[in-house]
Amino acid sequence: MHEEKFYLIEGKKMKLTELANEIESATGGELEDIRGSINRVVVKKPAPEQGFEAFTITFKMKHTVDLIDAVVTTDNKKKHLSDYDFENNEFTVRLISYIRRDVPMKNESEL
Repeated sequence: MHEEKFYLIEGKKMKLTELANEIESATGGELEDIRGSINRVVVKKPAPEQGFEAFTITFKMKHTVDLIDAVVTTDNKKKHLSDYDFENNEFTVRLISYIRRDVPMKNESEL
């Protein structure tokens, strides 16, 4: 749906608010929360000595049930998720996926 625009964002280094702004610009929609929901991803790396960590940041689109997942990596490793500062430190955007959900926002009987 927005793959061509997402492709232009992937591979760039940016902060969380910059990513949210880029996603809003690419989709033409508004995000419910520009901080998103951040989860650490456990990945099998071909070289464990590589010093990066992977995360998935999930954004919810406002006025819809659609989601956007962004897989990002940091250049440094920390012990706890709370030790990472995504708002003030840059990360590398690896992949952005638009998740379309064909589900009404309200119960169909209420429509």
